[in-house]
Amino acid sequence: MFDLPAWLLVFPILGLLILVHEAAHFFTAKWFGARVTEFGIGFPPRLLGIRFGETVYSLNLIPVGGFVKIVGEEDPSDPRSLAALPIYKRAVVLASGSAVNLALPLVIITALFMLPHDTLEGGSIAITGVAPGSPAEGAGLRPGDVILSVDSERPDSVGEMIERVRDRAGKPVELSVRRGAVVSGLSQSPEYAVVETVTLIPRPSPPRLKVVDEVRDPGSEVSLREARRYDARLRVGDTMTQGALGVMIALANPRVVSATEPIWEAVPSAIGWYGGLLSMTRDGLADWTAGAGEAPGLGPVGIAHATGEVAKAGASPVFQWMAAISIFLGITNLLPIPPLDGGRLAFVAIEWARRGRRISPRRQGVAIAVGFALLLTFLLFVSYRDIGRILSGGGF
Repeated sequence: MFDLPAWLLVFPILGLLILVHEAAHFFTAKWFGARVTEFGIGFPPRLLGIRFGETVYSLNLIPVGGFVKIVGEEDPSDPRSLAALPIYKRAVVLASGSAVNLALPLVIITALFMLPHDTLEGGSIAITGVAPGSPAEGAGLRPGDVILSVDSERPDSVGEMIERVRDRAGKPVELSVRRGAVVSGLSQSPEYAVVETVTLIPRPSPPRLKVVDEVRDPGSEVSLREARRYDARLRVGDTMTQGALGVMIALANPRVVSATEPIWEAVPSAIGWYGGLLSMTRDGLADWTAGAGEAPGLGPVGIAHATGEVAKAGASPVFQWMAAISIFLGITNLLPIPPLDGGRLAFVAIEWARRGRRISPRRQGVAIAVGFALLLTFLLFVSYRDIGRILSGGGF
């Protein structure tokens, strides 16, 4: 067997997601009567083409994604062109690709929950590190403490606890914490444990501190000794990132069990997974705009490298990563930037607002050229950042 690098999985993943995206444009255009001259799998040069009716179905050399050629995207002179369709039909055709990319992850994640999968059951949420200067340190939390409840409710998982704390950012939160024995020499069994309730306020924008040998600016730096109290893996030059409370947590003593979920439970679980991913993305954008983090998102190089990292964890994480990329593609394509679908939708929206007066094909062409140049510049910038992260040994 060939021992291929794991990052090569990015090609079939992106290829399938782009193909599904273009297939949605194809079927909606056909449904509304627009003339589609070609539906291609892969990108030219063409290897094989079969004409069926008025459409050529082609197989092309570059095996990533696909494309659809629809007559007259800006010119309505042909009665069966895309531009000749009513505004709402054009909007459906243009939005269909992103709609499918946004809907597909629910199908993927629902299927994963319905199939046998390993899950963690039981266990307790233990604090493994406390960041210096954090709300957790101020409240007296320390490594080894076990979190029993958040605002009197027991979190069922680490993810649920993180979500609850994040939703309470800027507001007081009560944690019930079980601590070890206060008398030296006693065992750590529950009968000798002490339960305390502490109140602290999660930070909306946790700081990102550079790890240094000698701190010159406490607002942006932290000493190596202090940083390793929080995370023993940190080294000089790393950035110490923190959560809202400033603790690292882990599930202690869980049991790994194989589980399946019926569809009426799998669908809500998939929706919860979807919502959690969108919430993390929202928080990442909020941190970036507040100056507390780097711009979220990955370029092609970062996506490929991250795919290789995810592939090491097994098949299920790869499908979850595929679902996440699909959401990213769906959202990105709806941005109002030509030549993305969202940019073309913006032209349609302007036409509707102007009561049928179109932006001229020449002006649309100029806008598309400018938008393409901006997108290319952004991709180069993000790729440069991703390559720098790889060369420095960072992960994704």
